[in-house]
Amino acid sequence: MSNRLKALIEQADLAPPAAAFEAARGPLVLPGTYTVKMTKGDQTYTTKLNVVIDPRAKYTLEDRKAQFDLATKLSAMLGHMSWAVDAIVGVRDSANQRAAKVPASDPLHKQLLDLAASADKLRSEIVATKEGGAITGEERLREYVASVYGAVSSYDGRPTDEQVARTQVLGRELEDVIQKFQKLTSAQLPGINAGLEKQKQPPIKVLTEADWQKQRAGGAPKQAANMPVREMD
Repeated sequence: MSNRLKALIEQADLAPPAAAFEAARGPLVLPGTYTVKMTKGDQTYTTKLNVVIDPRAKYTLEDRKAQFDLATKLSAMLGHMSWAVDAIVGVRDSANQRAAKVPASDPLHKQLLDLAASADKLRSEIVATKEGGAITGEERLREYVASVYGAVSSYDGRPTDEQVARTQVLGRELEDVIQKFQKLTSAQLPGINAGLEKQKQPPIKVLTEADWQKQRAGGAPKQAANMPVREMD
């Protein structure tokens, strides 16, 4: 049975967040024996499903594992990136909303607008800003990562050395943007929030990745490392 049957057995949250067309599907599960559970009303049905490599395949099990590991790493990177964008946009929008309630003559008004502008500039390092994204020719980190993910996911064999190296480079670039965002908020939010308190406005908070994951999972604990549950014989 082809491992293309992954849609029947992988968990829903294994798929990367919607970032681009190339990232529309999650990594394909590795060969092995899986337990499939289906629930209808108060009835639960379980069965075993054996996933094997296509006998016509030219790659080995080790090649398949290497592909799965890199695809999973890229999937996790897309999720990490989605949190970063949501956190940045949250600070930007909060700053703009609070600025609208502060007199233009108050120094806090300009501080809030400057914070919003700085946050938006960081956002533009991760995602394309033009309508249509990559179709317009404008590409950013999200489009680059999604492109590599799509290429790796489209072939079940061993990824190329270039794909592995590109993943490492993009991961470092993403962390650079996140570090700049953390420095921005660490430097500016204490003073801004003190000013907001005097204005009797709520403070601006940075969305943590843990809280973001809880929101995505509807409050349920998220499985470690985005890995599917699997049962091997």
